[in-house]
Amino acid sequence: MEKSALDVWRMIPQTPEVVAFFTGIFDVIGVRISETGEELTVAIEDDSIRIDPGLPEKPDFVVPIGWQNVENMVAHAEDGEIDPREAWRIVSVLFTSLTQATLLNPIMSNNLMRRIARVEDIAHVFLVAPDGKEANCHTLLYVKGQWLVISGLHGEPKRTFRMSAQDCIDYQRRVFSAIKKNSLVEWFRFSSWYRKWRKGVSVRHRS
Repeated sequence: MEKSALDVWRMIPQTPEVVAFFTGIFDVIGVRISETGEELTVAIEDDSIRIDPGLPEKPDFVVPIGWQNVENMVAHAEDGEIDPREAWRIVSVLFTSLTQATLLNPIMSNNLMRRIARVEDIAHVFLVAPDGKEANCHTLLYVKGQWLVISGLHGEPKRTFRMSAQDCIDYQRRVFSAIKKNSLVEWFRFSSWYRKWRKGVSVRHRS
């Protein structure tokens, strides 16, 4: 680990394809490297990605990662393109942090909105690799007015999601847009879109 994560990531080619991949998923995030304690700010700015030392004052979320993830990110994007397998690996790193951050939003944790959107209080979520043989997973559990995101599979789910990286990205862009606009109209639009989207990526379990 002779170089810092800052130096390594600043070498990633910022092609239109790479910038477009991350656009809409977040505006600004914090990143913590577990082995070194290094902290970074990653921000989307028009047609580029800004990477600075230190955490942002108001991040959309903070992602803890290992040094191997730092190197993997370079490997996934070094040719200036991100194929489906690389997209899955990148989203896998962000998967749980993205979910936790969006579900902390007061609207997302509001029980009335949850019922309007017909969102079950326990679900298993699989992020499936393009070959269908690998998957990262976590459990969503609604308890006492808040969502818990737990790594691994726990309890008996009322719904099971099986999503590709692109499914996950589509969802994140939609919910992040709703969070930013934060209007009643926008939230109802998101709720309507979510119910349709959910049909293609999940199965409800009858009790």
